[in-house]
Amino acid sequence: MNFMAFEYWTDGWRDGSLMPNDEGLRRCKCGQYILVRDMVAIDTADSSELPYMDHVPDELLPECIAKATSREVEVAARLGYWRYLNHPYRDRYRQHRDAEEAVTKAAWEAANPDRRNWWGKLRGRQAPSYSRPPGSPFTYPAFEASEEQLQNMQSLSEILREWVAASRQGYTMELAELYREQARFDESLQVIQTLDEQEVGVTSNLIMRLINERQSALMRYMM
Repeated sequence: MNFMAFEYWTDGWRDGSLMPNDEGLRRCKCGQYILVRDMVAIDTADSSELPYMDHVPDELLPECIAKATSREVEVAARLGYWRYLNHPYRDRYRQHRDAEEAVTKAAWEAANPDRRNWWGKLRGRQAPSYSRPPGSPFTYPAFEASEEQLQNMQSLSEILREWVAASRQGYTMELAELYREQARFDESLQVIQTLDEQEVGVTSNLIMRLINERQSALMRYMM
């Protein structure tokens, strides 16, 4: 599977990814919600009266949570809702970072003007090429979770805490990040320290750094 994306975020969101971010959640035309992995394969038929399964729009995730017939469906919906509610912060983050980077680049260009004369250009001398100077400012907007976000994160954390305690695989990173975004740094640290060696990487190291900095903002990064 190709998990390449334009942006990666500590809550697991991938922007511009070839792989969907929806946890395999689908909505039947009958109004029921189901996970793709729970569907049963049947032989190919010339025709079928089985209802079509749609992707679940973000605005229907609260309904999916309320109507969930299993913990698995509820978790999938709450994970999607968590990331959906984080989208407004992503927009503020991008705007903030773009503005700060524009100031940094303008200052660099002012200090490194193109001094080539016509002869230098004719001979193919390259103009100064911008690269972000070491030690340049790197700031981001404050992250303040709304009551709606906190309620969803708290409910999701409680379920995942039980699953992780029962050695259920695959949710340790999400639980650590949920705790961190709630500013529950000690709990986040305890969870992320239980990662297996093969799970440790760019994302976990960044989350660990943010825990140590007592920073609850979700963060964009590149792989």
